[in-house]
Amino acid sequence: MSPVLKTVQTTLSLNKLSSSNYPRKEKKLLQHGSCSFPINNVQLSFRGGFEVVSNVNRSHKEKTCLYDEGELEALPHVQTLREFPREELVAKVVMVRFDSTILLGEKLDLSSQSASKALYTIKYLHECGAKVILMSEWSRKINPKLLDAQAVADILSSVLQLNVIALRCISCKSPLRREDLQKADIFLLENLSEYKEEVANCSKFAELLSSEIDILVNDSFCQSHKVLASTVGVARFCYASMAGFSFEENLHQLKKIAKTKKKPYLAVIGGGNLKRNAAALQFLASRCDALVFVGQMSFQIMRALGHSIPTNLVERDAHKAALDIVQFAHDKNVLMSYPKDFWCTNQHLPTELEVFPAHGVSASWLPVDLGPRSLEEIYSLVTNSKAYPFEIDWSVAYHDASQPLVVDIGSGNGLFIMGMAQNRKDLNFLGLEINGKLVRRCLDSVHQSGIRNASESSPCCFGHMCRYFIGSNATTTFRSIVSSYPGELVLVSVQCPNPDFNKPENRWSMLQRSLIEAVADLLASKGKVFLQSDVEAVAMRMKEQFLQYGKGKLHLSHDQYNIRINGNAWLEENPFGIHSDWEQHVIDRGAPMYRLMLSKSTGS
Repeated sequence: MSPVLKTVQTTLSLNKLSSSNYPRKEKKLLQHGSCSFPINNVQLSFRGGFEVVSNVNRSHKEKTCLYDEGELEALPHVQTLREFPREELVAKVVMVRFDSTILLGEKLDLSSQSASKALYTIKYLHECGAKVILMSEWSRKINPKLLDAQAVADILSSVLQLNVIALRCISCKSPLRREDLQKADIFLLENLSEYKEEVANCSKFAELLSSEIDILVNDSFCQSHKVLASTVGVARFCYASMAGFSFEENLHQLKKIAKTKKKPYLAVIGGGNLKRNAAALQFLASRCDALVFVGQMSFQIMRALGHSIPTNLVERDAHKAALDIVQFAHDKNVLMSYPKDFWCTNQHLPTELEVFPAHGVSASWLPVDLGPRSLEEIYSLVTNSKAYPFEIDWSVAYHDASQPLVVDIGSGNGLFIMGMAQNRKDLNFLGLEINGKLVRRCLDSVHQSGIRNASESSPCCFGHMCRYFIGSNATTTFRSIVSSYPGELVLVSVQCPNPDFNKPENRWSMLQRSLIEAVADLLASKGKVFLQSDVEAVAMRMKEQFLQYGKGKLHLSHDQYNIRINGNAWLEENPFGIHSDWEQHVIDRGAPMYRLMLSKSTGS
């Protein structure tokens, strides 16, 4: 099942090295133990890949990160590449376990933080004078161009703007030789997914991988909860192990999440293998107000709650762990939510899709995603939680944060916001856009017009004086973002949403009930909602949804409708005189726009 939402992995992999002085590597297997941190009767295991640095003068409680009734007091300090002396990297052979999902995807976004940090790890080592050996697993599922190691080396060479040489030593079972490293500065080993010894953490395989390696840098956070030869095994043969810049950033975000005291605290959990993740789930249950299961694990939870599920979805040996988690959550008074319906595909007719209730999936059908009822429940839960992870300093975003606010949902290239801000200095304007590339275009426009970036609260927040842009999914974050604004919300616009998003069978329709309810709740009395589309069916559906889910607070401003198309009344002109980018495109080709305005009742 492809999870629609993911939670952070709470079981990390670390390896405890005995020396802090980084002596030269000896040609023998170093005996390093793994370190685990108890949560009452629960064990969170940290395996392979890094040095856990602790002060010997600290108390045992501080060093071992004990949990008091499930409360996380600290996470171990992990040795990072940033802290490692640059001079110690000169002429060293450094192996980098990189994340293929970041660097080898079909559409690599070089401006994204994850990609930039992953690339910086490799470039930094190269600039420091180290020989770099890259290794990872990859599949043509993430990029059809990943035919072999040479093709991957060519892709990495292009991305890094450095020459990457593919090596054949794993398949030949031939240890890496020092003379091989004279050909270039950056090398790539073969695809680790082709070797079962990788997932078995085979000691001989790890020794083969680590031949001539001095230092291991693990930069693959998404694999860090697994015991692999390329992380746990190799670390035992290297004299120093540490986290790369990409891993460090992910660990930083995990620490922020783990330390939060804000309530309510909701965890949305995807993926499978409940038995292996049982400790992490109990940890989440000890801290969260609700656990929302959306992946394969949800079937094990349903089974533990006494519901019948298809035998092909039962995880072997996971029932007792699921029962323990359900009991633990019950004792802690933690809400447990699981899907109520699924989109399923027919195993005999793969193109056939149908929605089934969670307890009634037929034997010949396979769940592939959450159904509409499940999503409505999740949106409802998320709406009442802190959905947007950044605190917005409105006094930094705007010159005067007490001015009335206009929010454009799906702001695109920002032309509407930019144009309105030029005409109305008495208002503040906020653009919410889920497409990060479009948000970055807004930043480019801001820079080209000489406007500085006024906020560092988020990599996707840009603004100055009276205009501000946030990269976010408004469906789940509108309430948490706008509710903190000190002034009144006087106008919300939704302009030309993608028609494909508005098909009834589409799970990701932008105008979910939770969003409309948030707009109705937060809009000031006599505040307006402006809706428009170049597709009449889309405009009609938006109108119906706002009237249906607006809690009776919204009504049509009938006096402004002055044209009829197919018997329906619409606004002939844009009442603001400022066109969005798509609206202008439609007008230029002579096609009609379907516009309407709703108003919030006085005293609502």
